[in-house]
Amino acid sequence: MNKSINYSLSFLVLLFSCFSIISCKDKDDNVEPAINCETSVDKIADVNTILSESTWEWVESRSEGRAGEIVITPQTEGKTMSLLFSLGENVEELENGQATGAWSYRISAATDTTLGKFTSVWIDANGNVDRNYYLDVCPEILKLTDASSSLLTTITYKKK
Repeated sequence: MNKSINYSLSFLVLLFSCFSIISCKDKDDNVEPAINCETSVDKIADVNTILSESTWEWVESRSEGRAGEIVITPQTEGKTMSLLFSLGENVEELENGQATGAWSYRISAATDTTLGKFTSVWIDANGNVDRNYYLDVCPEILKLTDASSSLLTTITYKKK
C-alpha cells in the first residue's frame, strides 16, 4: 500500500511539473524582435554625415532589468517622439510635435563596443552634461543605449 501511495504522489508531482512547464509563457511572446542595425557605420565622419540635418522617429525602447525585458512603443505609450539633428552638432527632441529639449552633442569612438560603436555626450543649454549614450548609426536606423541608469535602455529611431 505504501508503494501505491508513493507512486501516486510521484505521478502527481510529475503531472504538476509538466503542467507548470507547459503553462509557463514568456510575458513578451507578442513582442517583435529587436530592430537591428546591421550596416552600422564605423567612422565618426560617416555618423556626422548621416545625422546632419536629419529627422528620426521613435520606434521602440527596450529596457533590461530584474523583471526581464520591457518594451514600449509609440502605440503602447500613445505618443510620438522625434529627434531633429541640425548642422553644428545640435539636436532637438519633440514629443507629439512639441519641442521638449535641445542639446549640443559630441560623438567619439567607443572603447568598449558591446553597447554601441560610438559614445555621445549631450550638453544642455547651460553647458551641463545632460545625457550619455552609446550609439549605433545605420543609414536608416539610430540606436541610443543609455547605460547610466539602473535599467539598460536602448531607444531605436527610424529615419524619417
